[in-house]
Amino acid sequence: MRTKVLESIKKKLVRKMNEILEDLEETEDDEISTIESDNVIGDIVDKANSIYEMQIYDKLSEKERDKLHEISEALKRIEEGVYGRCVVCGNKIDEKRLIAIPEAKKCIVCKAAEEKRKF
Repeated sequence: MRTKVLESIKKKLVRKMNEILEDLEETEDDEISTIESDNVIGDIVDKANSIYEMQIYDKLSEKERDKLHEISEALKRIEEGVYGRCVVCGNKIDEKRLIAIPEAKKCIVCKAAEEKRKF
C-alpha cells in the first residue's frame, strides 16, 4: 500500500476515534482537572488514568465500544505492518475498500462469506 494512502487512512482512523470520544471528554474534563491538580506522581496517576478510562468505557454504548475496538485494532495492524491484509485468508484487501472502511479487517470475499453465514 502506498505510504501516502496509509497515512491518510491512519489519520481517518484517529479522527473517527476522536469523534466517538469527543462528547465524553467534554463531560469528563472536570475529573481530569481534579486528578491533574493533585500533583500526584507514579502509580497513583497511572491508577487514576486507568479508572478514568474505565469510566469512559462504561459510558459508551456497545456499538461505540465495538467501533473503538475495530479502530484500535486497525491502528495496531498499521503499527505491526500487517494492515491491508485479510485476517482470514491473508490476501490483500482492496485499497478502495480500506479508504471507504479503514477499520476493515477482511477482504470482500471473506466478509461476504461471513455475512452469508449470518443469514
